[in-house]
Amino acid sequence: MKYLILSGGSWEDYEYKRLLELLPDREEVCFAGRMTREQQTNTQIRAVAAVDIYSLNVKQYTVLVSSPYWLSEVLSLQATYVVALLERCQEEEKKWLWDKYSGLLGAKADLVATRSERIYLEQSLRREGVIYLGGDQQESYGITFQGDRLHFLTDYEVLWRKAIVNLWQDPTISSDWVSIQLELRADYYISMCAKLPSQPVVHYLAASYLYLLGDPAANRYLAQSFELMVLYEYLDCLHSHFRFFSAIEVKTGELETAVQQYTITALTTEEKLEAERLQGWLHSGQYELVRAELFRLNEDEAAGIRILSSLTTSEAKRLLIQNYIRTFQWEKALELQHELDGSVDGVIEGTIHLLHGRRHEAIRSFLNAAGQDNQAWPLLSEMADLEEAIRRLRRRVEG
Repeated sequence: MKYLILSGGSWEDYEYKRLLELLPDREEVCFAGRMTREQQTNTQIRAVAAVDIYSLNVKQYTVLVSSPYWLSEVLSLQATYVVALLERCQEEEKKWLWDKYSGLLGAKADLVATRSERIYLEQSLRREGVIYLGGDQQESYGITFQGDRLHFLTDYEVLWRKAIVNLWQDPTISSDWVSIQLELRADYYISMCAKLPSQPVVHYLAASYLYLLGDPAANRYLAQSFELMVLYEYLDCLHSHFRFFSAIEVKTGELETAVQQYTITALTTEEKLEAERLQGWLHSGQYELVRAELFRLNEDEAAGIRILSSLTTSEAKRLLIQNYIRTFQWEKALELQHELDGSVDGVIEGTIHLLHGRRHEAIRSFLNAAGQDNQAWPLLSEMADLEEAIRRLRRRVEG
């Protein structure tokens, strides 16, 4: 397999060198940016100028990209597979812009990997195929030879290799590495609960991983976390903790209890209207809508999408649009919007035009979205911010 590396900076600053050494079936690795001849010889990685990446037959490559500001190139290169290495926002970048385009990159990737556990959990609620590049196990989980080098592997390094290989396999083959890592994280936090019984965050994380595994024991750990939060007088835990019970109850099939639990947390006018809507669906037997919406309200859009994708009513499709937008699957959202209403969201349409290099169409969509009240300036300003962020990336990459 051939690999192309689109980094967030120079080779000296690249933080995934170890993962590159562990890439399976490594035929050729190209790094977009500057490397010395010695670096290329020592790593067996070929440097390619960023302007020359289009000279590669990228349909033969798996692209590893670690900056959201490569997204336009990722879309136009049409590589065989895309692996997004998502990171926290860098200090010199605008967080809102970084997070938006990281979300779009993650939605386009075939595999998402991250060293941030927060991003790992967030992405696991949005999509399938997310790997956490970290762990708490000290022992080796295996070995591999790369050339004449012997590598002892950590748990996540073994899973990294499994995840990459899984990209090339028949899609019907189970991605067992996903559940293996969730089980490892759940086991770790369960053990930490015994060591730190008075820490609500530890119990909450145990509950989160058990929830993702579909284990009803999540309820017990969440209850302990909620009780500790109340004991320590954290007043915002009704939304952050108690509402989570409703998602757990949905997974066990207790829809009436789940709706009641959400209703308890509904404090604003909008939330109370949402609770009434859930009650209405429940009483009319529209159980799939109840399930999907409670998942969305608990930020588990991936579960909501799995349910709504098989429904054909206009109400289900409108809910599906919301889930697509929140998970940055914006092309799907626009397609469904057009099918239902014959129109599309101009801001989303403009962003997609921009990412595909259609600058004039992007400006037209933004102007149409702004209407007559002079709200186009923030959208056009975002274009300028993105273009400047891309220029900074190119300067770092080329050294």
